[in-house]
Amino acid sequence: MLRVNKSIQKLLPGLLLVVGLVACKKDFLEINPKGKLIAEKTADYNLLLNGTSLSTNPLLPQYALGDEVAAVMPHFSGANSILSDEKAFRWEADIYLPSDNTSELTTLMRNVYVYNKIINEVMDSKEGEEAQKQSILAEALGGRAWCYFMLINYYGKPYNAATAATDPGVPKVTVADVTQTKFTRATVKEIYDFIVDDLTRALPYLPAQLTNRIRMSKAAGEALLGKVYVFMGQFDKALIHLDAAVNDLSGASIPVGLYDFQKELSAGGAFTPISPFFGPARTSLYNDQEVLYLRQSLNYYTQYISGVVINAATASLYTAGDFRLQFLSPYPLLVFTETYPRGMLRGWGRGFTNLGAGVPDIYLLRAECKARLNNIAGAVTDMEAFRQKRMPAAEAVIPAAIAADQTALTKFILEERIREFALEGYRWFDMRRLSVDPVYKSTVGSTHIVYNMSGVLQNTYTLKPERLTLRFPLYIINSNPGMEQNP
Repeated sequence: MLRVNKSIQKLLPGLLLVVGLVACKKDFLEINPKGKLIAEKTADYNLLLNGTSLSTNPLLPQYALGDEVAAVMPHFSGANSILSDEKAFRWEADIYLPSDNTSELTTLMRNVYVYNKIINEVMDSKEGEEAQKQSILAEALGGRAWCYFMLINYYGKPYNAATAATDPGVPKVTVADVTQTKFTRATVKEIYDFIVDDLTRALPYLPAQLTNRIRMSKAAGEALLGKVYVFMGQFDKALIHLDAAVNDLSGASIPVGLYDFQKELSAGGAFTPISPFFGPARTSLYNDQEVLYLRQSLNYYTQYISGVVINAATASLYTAGDFRLQFLSPYPLLVFTETYPRGMLRGWGRGFTNLGAGVPDIYLLRAECKARLNNIAGAVTDMEAFRQKRMPAAEAVIPAAIAADQTALTKFILEERIREFALEGYRWFDMRRLSVDPVYKSTVGSTHIVYNMSGVLQNTYTLKPERLTLRFPLYIINSNPGMEQNP
């Protein structure tokens, strides 16, 4: 698929290994004939959905792209940094080198291959009940929808109803065929319609009970569809599905819900012990009760690398008692003799970010939808309940002037998303959708600044509208000369 077809053939033995880690059977799958992934029994397709290659993905550029961050030298260079992230921070046209042969596109299309395999074959598999096959099919449809939601938000323009039917998106691949060589880009509208269709087909058959965070449940499917509609600017439709997602949480057989940060950061809490070197203990997402559907990516900027930090404007958004500040440090990694200038802060205590479905995202998107639909009281109630899980009750109250004004309240909710997801990449995707919002496009920043540790400005970079969309990696374009490149 694309140039990725060769990559998939190289991947398959590794995919067998990944699935083998779950199945513990060497003969679970075979590549027969060469270059094809073979599964026969319904149980085989079910185990494919457990592969760690589906739940853990190296999806990285969004962390350095958001307007909530700044960079600090000397940590933002050389061995202390990641070259592609440096280029992303500078909003360069091409963030990968011509010699690079992996990217977000390759990673996600490999996963699409697996989901297509399941979608096209599981209903004809052996030894399974019809209901089980339908459920596996539904999970694969939901997984493919998530992959395409990520792909279109990397490589397609932000959804604009006026232009989506002609804006180029990404290739729409629906078969698991590594021999395909010709691909054209579907439009942004076609891809969003494809995502909505996959999720709509999946919802009636997704497991009603959440039992496993790496598998898609009905609550996760509702959450993803609600988020897709938010990104399409269809807030009335989004609210229906976000409400359904919240309602479905109560049926989970494993702990799911918002953490009370004051409790969990206190002695004996889920985020303890708190290390003086690495911060709170929230480094594993597999048992994190705020994870609804785990699609995690390593995030160097919430633990390991000191060069990208929240900027002074972002730091000023937090009140003094906000417990989320305990996941931010004034010191570079393992350096305690000097602090970041201008009040800037580094992430610590995590290490992975969930890009799938999460409880905080659901609640904040729902509050945003209510505010946009002029249900001010409902939005305020949701927001204050959420904030009480993140800070002392007195600080959780929304100021009266903001709570009484639709536009001010919506902006406050958007700022809450920055506070909640700082350094986790969510802001980049919010920037994209807000950039085409006639009311809130002014909330999108367009400047990245590099400072030294004395706070002296070193460089300034300006976001151009075309860089709200990533260019396809050069190795993809060079191997697929018919593919239209982004500006």
